[in-house]
Amino acid sequence: MPAESKPAPLTEQEWLAELSQAQSAVIVPGYWESLEDNCRIWAGEVAAGPYWQEAGKRLSQWRAEFRAQSGGDLLTQANLPPFVGKSAVNIRRKLYRKRRDQPDYQAFLENAPPVPQIADLVRTRVECKFVDGVEFLAAKLYDLASEMNMSPFRTREGLLQGYFAQHVTFQSEVFFRFGGGHEPTRVTCEIQLATDLSTRIWEAAHPVYEVSRELMEAPAEWQWNPQDPRFVSSQLGHMIHLADGLLVQLREAVRTGRRSGGSA
Repeated sequence: MPAESKPAPLTEQEWLAELSQAQSAVIVPGYWESLEDNCRIWAGEVAAGPYWQEAGKRLSQWRAEFRAQSGGDLLTQANLPPFVGKSAVNIRRKLYRKRRDQPDYQAFLENAPPVPQIADLVRTRVECKFVDGVEFLAAKLYDLASEMNMSPFRTREGLLQGYFAQHVTFQSEVFFRFGGGHEPTRVTCEIQLATDLSTRIWEAAHPVYEVSRELMEAPAEWQWNPQDPRFVSSQLGHMIHLADGLLVQLREAVRTGRRSGGSA
């Protein structure tokens, strides 16, 4: 018996028409450009807001605590980085993928507000020196957001494509400025934490990953094709994650050896 054929996926224009039935603002001229401008403004407000400012004040204490327990540096940079807003193009792409991949998309449509409810409209990436520093700092940032009643959520990401990071999200009260008015709303902000090694690899491989997310191929189709860029980039991501772990083991071996009087 022949297998049932799947319906052809919606084109982006068809999807946009569907989305407009739930939220008419998305087809108002200037909506997407205004949304991008709002994301940029929100990023500045969140960076200057009480949560990120308090995190900056506690950073020296966290650094000292991590060094005391590990003997290593926590961050590769002097200060916490600013937040950035998501571009209109990337917002549309992410929402379009939700239509394709998210089982509860219909429920999402029925409650679609003018500001899309996705996790990284406002985001930043913190680069840690060691992989256990990622775990340490993610816990500190999560606990601070809990302390400040910002409804945080924390995940440990490990993707087949070679992406390894931890994400801490929190809620921020903002105003959506559009059409001469401003409407109070809430956005989810995302902090990505990863090692500097994995960040360099991920930045280099990200264009490959972006293309692969648009394709409908099963992973097995590229996992067995060494000529596919995804084969190389994903394996490299896993190798770097392993290297990050080995670096911690080496650091600990040197530290405990010195403490016990052993030779380096």
